[in-house]
Amino acid sequence: MRVKFSPRFVAVFAWFYGWSSVKRGPAWVLSYLAWPLATLFMIYMVSRGRLVDYALLGGVISTVTSNALSALGDTAFFRLELKLQDLLVAADVSPLEYIAGVGLGNLIYSFPGLVLFVALLAALRIVTTAAQWALLALVLLVLIMGASGLAYLGGSRLSHIRNSWALASFISIFLTMIPPTYYPYTFLPRSALYALMISPATPAAVLLQRFVFDGALDVPLLALFIFENLAYAFLGLALGRWEE
Repeated sequence: MRVKFSPRFVAVFAWFYGWSSVKRGPAWVLSYLAWPLATLFMIYMVSRGRLVDYALLGGVISTVTSNALSALGDTAFFRLELKLQDLLVAADVSPLEYIAGVGLGNLIYSFPGLVLFVALLAALRIVTTAAQWALLALVLLVLIMGASGLAYLGGSRLSHIRNSWALASFISIFLTMIPPTYYPYTFLPRSALYALMISPATPAAVLLQRFVFDGALDVPLLALFIFENLAYAFLGLALGRWEE
């Protein structure tokens, strides 16, 4: 596993993968934003507005995580169809630089949805203090890192492009909708909550819910959340197929 990192390459690739995609295909941004907004509307109707605060906080987590995980299909397409990964290998790009570029590009891709949900969080005074905003920003950055590692790991191991985007959508929904992102984590029995910790969205949601709504910063959970996402990023680096 090579450890080489060029911020310049990461920035250029993020522009290519993130900003240029938004500019050329804004409809894709709307499609990725439709699911969190539809879920928010359904939760508002079913709960009669009681769980909107949780749904808005979860919408931020879901937008970033699902966009990052959907890169599984993109990385498979780059490798199998465009042969872009072969070109990057020949150009002496490391997998760490590639994953970082994909992650930053997905953050750019998620930006319109993030702006909308952050504006609602601020307008409804759900997130109010500087400490809450700082924790939210940290959680999103760490989520991007872990989810991008998982996406690269899956995309680099697929042998055919046919089912890549379907698999990406399934994993994205499974890892962001079943965990307590849009509803209070207290609704789940402890055993189910522990089982769902395999999803990076679960500790993120519990951490933010406890800090924003209860005013309690769970330091051990924060450490677990960072460790889990670092582990997913490392798995992508260690087990992902870079050179054919």
